[in-house]
Amino acid sequence: MRTSNFNDGYLRIYKEKGNTTDFGAKKNIKTINDMVLIVKLAYEECSKRQQDFDFAESKNRILSLKVKTRMYKDISNKYKVVIEKQLYDIVSYDIDRKNQEVYFYLEEVRKLA
Repeated sequence: MRTSNFNDGYLRIYKEKGNTTDFGAKKNIKTINDMVLIVKLAYEECSKRQQDFDFAESKNRILSLKVKTRMYKDISNKYKVVIEKQLYDIVSYDIDRKNQEVYFYLEEVRKLA
């Protein structure tokens, strides 16, 4: 089993708090306080292949960033990822059980306040 350094920084995975407006519409996430932290993981940025772009496009999404982290079992596409102050949606993730790693395919959303 090869080991990765995961030395490109830390990402944080969050769950939305579910804030809504007065008339029941979902509020956009503007700050870290609009979410609940699930886990902080070291990551390594990966190269994006053509099939990664094609896959994201097939889901009507744009692949902004592809990263890998150590294995973490509680993952959902509904969660959000924050790297520095940048908010990302999880387009998809791929679990590599052999190497105990998770690949995240991320779409940039916005800069957080």
